[in-house]
Amino acid sequence: MKPRYYNEEKERADELKRRIGQEAAEGEERSDRIRESFEHGRTRRANPKNKTLSPARIFVFAILIILFIMIVTGTRIVF
Repeated sequence: MKPRYYNEEKERADELKRRIGQEAAEGEERSDRIRESFEHGRTRRANPKNKTLSPARIFVFAILIILFIMIVTGTRIVF
């Protein structure tokens, strides 16, 4: 029968290495998820199909069009 030797210091070091390796892997996964989230947001904003006009922009454009038509036709606003 082969005798077994238990090295407590080596066991602790191995456990510490294993834990550090797991934490590093979890940190990489977390940073990958954050990076993917930012990239998703950037591509979503850059895609012209996803751009919609806000109500404020529509209001400003409508006022500009009305003013342009009034200037071209010579109409005045009377209060």
